[in-house]
Amino acid sequence: MKNLFVTLAIFLLVLIIGCNERIINEPSENAPMQKNNSVVTNIININEQVVDPLYYLSVLQGKVGYTLQVINRAMNPQGLNEISLTIKMDSELNDMLGMAHLVWLVKGISLEVFYVSEEGILLVQKSYRITNRKDVVLAVEYLVTTNSVRISNISLAQIEGNQ
Repeated sequence: MKNLFVTLAIFLLVLIIGCNERIINEPSENAPMQKNNSVVTNIININEQVVDPLYYLSVLQGKVGYTLQVINRAMNPQGLNEISLTIKMDSELNDMLGMAHLVWLVKGISLEVFYVSEEGILLVQKSYRITNRKDVVLAVEYLVTTNSVRISNISLAQIEGNQ
């Protein structure tokens, strides 16, 4: 009878300790939430002529910095990669006529999260305000893959109502 109580006590003790252990599917506090992530950081130098509706031609000079991170999660749809993209525009627009005006700066930062297939290409369009200009914005089309970002088109777009 004594052995029965000891065995029962040990069984209950093991059961209580076993219930307090982590479930296998719970993430550990020390484990990263995202596994197998690849991060690409790069700078694209810009020196482009753009058609300016008010000043004929202007030159955009500066840089675009980006950080591209592929996030592989178990819950992502099969065949698609989740991508986090941070883009930082830091450029200046100058007219080619040499007119006296205030400085036209183009600055902006954005964070986008989207899905793209492993072989796929995504076009991301962004527009940036230009300081001291109320008639146009800078429109940039980025070509995004799972391992790089390129600029496919840069133009000045008139703001509606200022045409």
